[in-house]
Amino acid sequence: MYAEAVEALYEAFAGVPRPARVHGCSCCVAAGEDRPLLARPLRDLTAEDLARYAAKALGTWGDEEDFRYFAPRLLELAADDAFAYPDPEAVFGKLSRAGWERWPQRGAVAAFLDAFWTRSLTGHPGPLRIRTALCALGCATGDVAPHLAAWGRLASPAAIRHLHDFTADDLVWRRGHLAPRIACPGRPYDQVVSWLFDGAAVRAVGDAFERAEDEDALALLAEIDSTLRGLP
Repeated sequence: MYAEAVEALYEAFAGVPRPARVHGCSCCVAAGEDRPLLARPLRDLTAEDLARYAAKALGTWGDEEDFRYFAPRLLELAADDAFAYPDPEAVFGKLSRAGWERWPQRGAVAAFLDAFWTRSLTGHPGPLRIRTALCALGCATGDVAPHLAAWGRLASPAAIRHLHDFTADDLVWRRGHLAPRIACPGRPYDQVVSWLFDGAAVRAVGDAFERAEDEDALALLAEIDSTLRGLP
């Protein structure tokens, strides 16, 4: 499913013309620094080729149309954690900044984001920590409620393990309360907090406990439940 979504993403963007130049701020981007980005087919560009552009895109280097040309490759590389810098959240967040929901290719982008989350939930470990994948989606869409609902089904051992990792490693005590250590502010953050601590996650764990037969899964679910209830 994920591989097919990647191929569909490239196909959807195939008609976006390659820029003649990608102009940048003269203080931040050297003259001719864009030429290696345009010298080879898009899919041949490596994370090393694109890292500086990925960090500066839509700020000091290039405009929305330039970004739209590079978007499929940037998303594929970020989803595989190929960049040492910038972080996946930053790359995915540029989608929102570029207004991807107005693009003709928005359907392919949405399908890719869904497939990215499905891959994240069903593989453990995955290319990205689950908190990073969730934050990346929050930065791209501003709404992680559907993704939390999918996670809450706990439909695979991997999804349970990811929730165990998240509750064990990515929650911190703040002012006497547990809080998620995630970098997607605003609505996505509030949605994660609500899902974790207003009962939805606990109910999901209870439902999964009723279905589970594997002793390892049952042990993980019990630990998750204890953490979410704030028990020592």
